Amino acid sequence: MSKYLRKTKKTNNAVSSPALIRARRNVVWQAGLAIITVILTIVIIFAMTSAWYTNIVETSGLVFEAEAWGFDGQITIAEKSIQAAPGDEGSIQLEVVNSSESMTSVGISASKSRMDEQMQKRLFFYVETQSVRNGETMDRVYLNSMSSYTYTLFANSKLSLTEQTHNDAPVKWQWVYDMLGYYVLGTMTDDDIFYATEYLRPVEYDYDKATFDYVVDTENNVHLELKTVDGTTTVEEFLDQLSETDGYANDISKDSVNGYYPVEVDEYGHGVYVYLCSYTDVEMATKYDTDLGLQAADKDAENPMPTYPVTLTVSAQKNDEDVYYVTTLSQLNSAMALFQGGTIQLTEGIVLDDDESIVIPAGAQVIVDLNGKKIEAAGRAIEAKPGSSALFINGEITGADIGEGIYASEGIYAVGAEVTLNKMNISGFVDAISVGDHTNENVLDSKVRIVDCVLSGKDSSVYISGNGLASGQKTQLIVEGSTLSSDAMVIWGNGDANGNGRWGTDIQIIDSTLSSNKEIKGAAIFHPQKDSTLTIYNSTLSGFTGIAIKGGTVSVQGSRIDGLGEGTDFDDEGNPNANPSGFADTGDAIYIETNYGYDISLKIDDAEILDENGGKTTVTSVISSPHGQSLRVWEADAANVSVKIYAGEFDEEQPAHYIASGSVQSQTADGYAVKKNSN
Repeated sequence: MSKYLRKTKKTNNAVSSPALIRARRNVVWQAGLAIITVILTIVIIFAMTSAWYTNIVETSGLVFEAEAWGFDGQITIAEKSIQAAPGDEGSIQLEVVNSSESMTSVGISASKSRMDEQMQKRLFFYVETQSVRNGETMDRVYLNSMSSYTYTLFANSKLSLTEQTHNDAPVKWQWVYDMLGYYVLGTMTDDDIFYATEYLRPVEYDYDKATFDYVVDTENNVHLELKTVDGTTTVEEFLDQLSETDGYANDISKDSVNGYYPVEVDEYGHGVYVYLCSYTDVEMATKYDTDLGLQAADKDAENPMPTYPVTLTVSAQKNDEDVYYVTTLSQLNSAMALFQGGTIQLTEGIVLDDDESIVIPAGAQVIVDLNGKKIEAAGRAIEAKPGSSALFINGEITGADIGEGIYASEGIYAVGAEVTLNKMNISGFVDAISVGDHTNENVLDSKVRIVDCVLSGKDSSVYISGNGLASGQKTQLIVEGSTLSSDAMVIWGNGDANGNGRWGTDIQIIDSTLSSNKEIKGAAIFHPQKDSTLTIYNSTLSGFTGIAIKGGTVSVQGSRIDGLGEGTDFDDEGNPNANPSGFADTGDAIYIETNYGYDISLKIDDAEILDENGGKTTVTSVISSPHGQSLRVWEADAANVSVKIYAGEFDEEQPAHYIASGSVQSQTADGYAVKKNSN
């Protein structure tokens, strides 16, 4: 027999054989069975001073007074339980309201200490965003006692991570399908016995391609240990790959004790280890999962579904920052490079020549308060380098008056950076904001947040380019409570799939207004990029064409979309002239052009909007075009397109032709309406 044994080579003769166990488990999962329930609780920690810890209470939604707790606002979790099975994942619906006049930092961590140890190895919580720690880029921030994620809430603002949309990086949970390994905090004794304290994050690889090797331990016991993770990559090479992106300062040691590889361990054997499961470990874990599934399938009053408690810790702290005052460009750039952890405040406006820019250095984390002042630029005003993080508040960035028809290039240019704008006005540029994550195969993903701002640009308010295969996450754009406009496309992406590609974006439009010049060919949003998401929630969009889609997943919830132009790009038979690079200017409210061949999914639905009193109001999507169609798919029989309309109102002459199962269409006085079937 070969010394390399793939799991698919195991015998199926015995009832307890691993392959048969896995097959039986697959049958259970294919039935859509949720085999456990995870009960979520929240521990809220409020800080009255610079310290994080003051008072602790357990709650799922209470309001506190600032005088009593140092935090004026509300923290709620919308769902109190998660039903899950192996391979499942989802988002936690969390809402934090900051009612104070100060910026507030909100940190989130998770504890599984009260959970069964077997489930601690399987269920993990993380924030879906890139983060740089110890010079390493992590695609996710795992939440545990050693690692948390901090959100910044502006004065009188809300962090809203809901099922419908999110205005910052969502908090997610994952039950790994195959338990293959994990980072674990614990202690290795002098007798080579390991005591686990906490399971921090999973280790995953393609188990179907892994190979294993027979080894004999000191007591002459024969084991199967992992040899390669994919048939070619050795354990040593795999550990090197993990070390490059795990955020720990130390490399993973190649010398293991009983499968535990030290990562950051002190002289007493306490610290973080990586454990890679043996073949027997994995198959025993598979049997454990299968038994859970069979137990859930037979559950009754005497044999209920298992429940497991998880505690989310939410820490709220007012930001009382030091302030560094600047007057000139040189002072501002110096402060960007040297002054970290406080607020840089302008005391005078700054005028930039065409060869001058404000540069946020790589790795810098800065807050810039424009203090009501203006930055005026003849070229690119601000450039955020890879790995930088910048918050700009309370001011104006404008392009200089260069001449008729000539505009400065960009207000803000970001590559692999996190840029947040609050109460900012940007105008007078070709692109108010340009995200160039594809540049030089950049492996970092930008996150741009635009909150309570006004942006306008000649070509666009935001041009966004993802980096395709260069990273495991998506370039994020969040527009909330803002007004954006342009002569051409307010927001547009790039459908280029060459090389790593410029796809891989996540765009959230929340409570905002987007308008492009209805007299000029263009659209409020042009979304050609594949494998990308666009969510439009409680917003209003209008343009010559409302939305033009050539790739990705688009969700319109409780929003109005207007296509106002008289379409021009049609052949003699009245069909759109599909564009090989761009889109046909049809004047439709929503126009889908299928010639790129990318998968396209569109969903139109109502939205449940919370009012000031905490009640809910249903807002219906209105899709309208006086000259074109409410919704056009060209070509309509394209196999790569899925359209589901659950609710909405459409023009009388252009009723909805794509109705999701469970919904009905009826004619009204001024058009057609699609409503969910209450049955």
